[in-house]
Amino acid sequence: MLILRPVRRLACVLTASLGLVHAATAAPPPPPTVPGLESRVRQLDAASLAREAVDHQGLRIVLEQGRFVSGSERESFGRAAIFNLVTARVLRFGTAGGATSYLRWLRGHAAASLGDPVSISPLGFGADGFVFRPRGCGCHTGTPTYLIAWRRGRNALTIVAAGARATPKTARALARGLDQTVG
Repeated sequence: MLILRPVRRLACVLTASLGLVHAATAAPPPPPTVPGLESRVRQLDAASLAREAVDHQGLRIVLEQGRFVSGSERESFGRAAIFNLVTARVLRFGTAGGATSYLRWLRGHAAASLGDPVSISPLGFGADGFVFRPRGCGCHTGTPTYLIAWRRGRNALTIVAAGARATPKTARALARGLDQTVG
């Protein structure tokens, strides 16, 4: 019996270690739903993120060097009182520094995807956060759109929110909701 005690301890330690490894590499849960909108969820890997980017190669390098683990996305769409499109993402990196590097890359490339900014302002919560408001088309039907991005630990969180009645306040409320879910 005494001989088996160290073996049992080793088995317990290995089992606990495997659980920690799985938790560290598991995809983050999908962002919460947006009331009044339909939604679809998808898991994100490095290849799909890089394919969608304007700077494919640059993002691929940022993801590799930042030790990107996995991500999840919820795209909400339809016609609600405030928003008609919200895309929320949680991207998990091996370290907080990896998430910060991704946010720097995103801020530097936001104009290439969304257009020149009207403003870029600090977020006020999380780490390394910002609110990017693109100029839009300038026509009377231009839909207010916001990109909000920040870091919570080793997760990079982003929301792109658009809608005829979207404001900085309503977009930040979405971001706070996601932050509380992940935090």
